[in-house]
Amino acid sequence: MKQRIYLDNAATTALHPEVAQTMYETSISIFGNPSSIHQDGVRARNLIEESRRKISDILHCSPGQIYFTSGGTEANNMILRSVIELQQIKTVYTTYIEHPCILNPLSELQKKFNFKIQFISVTNAGIIDYEELESKLSNDHEKKLVSLMQLNNELGSVHDLSIIAKICKLHSAYFHSDTTQSIGLMPMNAEELGIDFFCGSAHKFHGPKGIGFVYFKEPGLHQALIHGGGQERNMRSGTENTIGIAGLTKALELIHQNKNSILTHLEFLNQYCKQQLSQHFPQLEFFGTKETTHPKILTFHCPSFSGIEMLLINLDIHGISVSGGSACSSGAEKKSHVMQQLKPDSDGRSIRISFAYNNTKVEIDQLILVLKKLLPNQE
Repeated sequence: MKQRIYLDNAATTALHPEVAQTMYETSISIFGNPSSIHQDGVRARNLIEESRRKISDILHCSPGQIYFTSGGTEANNMILRSVIELQQIKTVYTTYIEHPCILNPLSELQKKFNFKIQFISVTNAGIIDYEELESKLSNDHEKKLVSLMQLNNELGSVHDLSIIAKICKLHSAYFHSDTTQSIGLMPMNAEELGIDFFCGSAHKFHGPKGIGFVYFKEPGLHQALIHGGGQERNMRSGTENTIGIAGLTKALELIHQNKNSILTHLEFLNQYCKQQLSQHFPQLEFFGTKETTHPKILTFHCPSFSGIEMLLINLDIHGISVSGGSACSSGAEKKSHVMQQLKPDSDGRSIRISFAYNNTKVEIDQLILVLKKLLPNQE
C-alpha cells in the first residue's frame, strides 16, 4: 500500500515514538490510583506531581498554577466560565476568527451571565488592530476580559502576547489566550508575560489525545467544571489520566529540547511549499506573510473552478491529507466561520497545509505533482 502524506498537523499530530514508549512503560509499571494511599497509588501520585513540575519549568510558572484537563476545549471552557462568573465580567473582547471552543462557550455563557461581547477587527491576515483594542479598553471602566488566540489554527497568524498583555495590564483587563496551537512551538514565559490564563493540548505536539492542561495565574480566578472526588485540588474531579500525563510531559519535553531545529525545518518546508505553489499556480492567494504567520501553517485560497468542490476529496484519494478549514454539518462541506469572515463572497476553496518535524521536501514535491492534476490554469 502506498504511504500516505500527512499535512494536517494543525488538526492533530502523530504520536512521537519516544512518547509511545513512555506511555507503554507507564501503563505496565505505574497503574495505581493516584488517590490511593498504598505504594502503588503513591507512585502514580509522584508521577503526576513530577510531570506538573517539569511542565511548569518549561512554561516558567509555578507547579501550583498548572491543572491537567482532557485538552484545550475543556481548558478554555474552564477559563471562560471561571473568570466570567467569579469576576462578574461585563464585557469580553475577542475576534470573529477565534476557535469554536472560545466562540461557542461565550455564546452560551452570555445567555446566563448577560455580558457584552465586543469583536476586535482583524486584517485579511488574521491580525488584530492593537490600537483599536487599546482604544476600546481605555473607554471601558467595567470589569473586562480579553480572549485572543496566539496562533490561529486556520490562518497561522500570530499575535504578540507581550503587546496584548501590556495593554490589558494598563487598562485592568484580564487576559486569556487560547494557546492550543502554539504551546511547544512558540516560547511561553508565563512569569515575564503576566498573562492570566492559557492552555495546552498534547495531541498538537506529538503527544496523546485526551490530555492537556490549563494555567491559572491566581487561585482565586478558577472554579471547577467537573465535580466529584476532588482531584486536581478540587478543580477537575475524576481519576487522573496518569498514562496521558506521562505522554503529555514527554512530548512537551521533546519539542522543547528540539524546538530550534524543528522551527528551522518548518520554516524550510513552509517557504519551499509556498514558492512551489506560487510558481506553478499563480492564481492562488496566500493569507499573511512570513512576518505575520507561523511556519507550522500555510493557508491559501483557490478561486472557483468546475469541480472545486471535490478538491479536498481528490487530494485524499491521491493519498494526501490536508484541511479545508471547513466544518461539517449533516455531512455537507461548508465554509468555516473564519473564511465566512475573510472571504464571504467567494465560491472558491481555502486549503490549509500544516507541517511537522517528520514532513519532508519529497512530500511537498508530491503534493505539487498531484495539484497539477487537479488545479486548472497552471503556470
